[in-house]
Amino acid sequence: MVTEDLIIEEGQREETSSLLNGKKTAKKFKDFERPTPIDKASDFKYEEFFFSITDKKSRIAFGNDVFIRLSKYDISEISGQLHKIIRHPDMPRSVFKLFWDYLKNDKPVVAYVKNLAKDGSYYWVIALAIPTATGYQSIRLKPGSPLFAKVQQIYDKTLRYEKNMEQQMDKQQAMEASEKYMLGLLKEEGFENYDAFMLHALQVEMANRQSNLKGCSYTVEACNAKNAPTSLIRILKHLTTLFQSLADLNRIQDALNEHSDYILNLAHSILLLSLNAQIGSTKLDKKDISLSVVAEKMGEQSMMGEQQLLTMKDSINELHELGSKLNFRIIYTKLRIEMALMFYKEIENGEADYHGFEYSAEQTIDQLVLSFQPRLKKIIKGIGELPGYLLDVITGVQDIEKFLMVLRFIHITGKVEIARMNDNSSSFSTTFNDLIQEIETAEVHLKKLSDVVMSNKDIANVYANISEQLAQLFEELVRG
Repeated sequence: MVTEDLIIEEGQREETSSLLNGKKTAKKFKDFERPTPIDKASDFKYEEFFFSITDKKSRIAFGNDVFIRLSKYDISEISGQLHKIIRHPDMPRSVFKLFWDYLKNDKPVVAYVKNLAKDGSYYWVIALAIPTATGYQSIRLKPGSPLFAKVQQIYDKTLRYEKNMEQQMDKQQAMEASEKYMLGLLKEEGFENYDAFMLHALQVEMANRQSNLKGCSYTVEACNAKNAPTSLIRILKHLTTLFQSLADLNRIQDALNEHSDYILNLAHSILLLSLNAQIGSTKLDKKDISLSVVAEKMGEQSMMGEQQLLTMKDSINELHELGSKLNFRIIYTKLRIEMALMFYKEIENGEADYHGFEYSAEQTIDQLVLSFQPRLKKIIKGIGELPGYLLDVITGVQDIEKFLMVLRFIHITGKVEIARMNDNSSSFSTTFNDLIQEIETAEVHLKKLSDVVMSNKDIANVYANISEQLAQLFEELVRG
């Protein structure tokens, strides 16, 4: 788990004493000789995961075999020590400030991190950390997407900015200024906030990992240990299906974002046109009253259409919010379950010796399994709600189609009335020409939106079925 100076400053005298399997260690962090960084990457494979568990003070209570191998420390050296023992000086402090802000607010967090091994070599990870009742858990995997390359550039710029700010103000102020600077750089890359960045980072790194594992002997099934709960591998398979279906959900959300803004502004445009028509109708002779009626109906329809569009907007927003949460939770939980299964296998192989850590391997696996259960419950609830939200959007699209059909009828009626009028109808002719342009443009947007929504409507059934099966498997897992 990546934790940093937010809790204990570099120069602060913090005793790292803790009881570890009956032994007391009392070596201070400041007494450790910091390795000199060298330009050498440690061997970290895409099929590998590693994790660590820390207490609330960021002291290492457990790490799996890959964690120990990459850090190049012995368990006796690293157990009970502050996690920043592997902090690399190339990392901006502001990254860890942001990291800790999430954890202190009881939220999971994702970040790219460069770590420093005992021999001075480095290893990059994308870390997913969560707060628990007793401390923190963090899973790390190997990054390699184009986003990772961009983030390294952002970190380099942020670190230079941060060091420059430290010459002008105290470290806390410099760190806060550096955080704003880094978030600004992320915004330039299209990320509205750090939440959006985290979700995208997880998505692209998971996709990159899957791509790199093609043709590799590694499979989740191969890592399934005999002593792992059978329900766990079945849950993972369902989450994998959900992860793959996220692309369909993302296409719907992208289409909603691309086309809904214009459609939502349609009612306002029609209302303005109807007001112009009604104002113009006051100047007509009484014998042309029929056109006034057309203008009035146009206004009534625009008001009704506005309500339909607002309802659709609410459905779009609700679907977008739920979809974003599910995206993160599904990827997050899939990773945690896969890590748990791999650790079951690591224990079964019996090759690693964890003696010296605060927790035994058995206690650790219990913590890993318990930690993802609350998120899994939220996934089950969320995907159970998705079909309803998708149906609301489909209904909204159908309502707008009917609205546009009524407007077309009004347009035809208006053109007929204009054709039998005298020269006073010229302004009306312009208004109704504008109306048909609005309708035709809206129909283009609606057609594209409708095609995406309708072509993916069957995923509602997929979500409903998976929700039911996951609920049953979750009960099996809890019962043991």
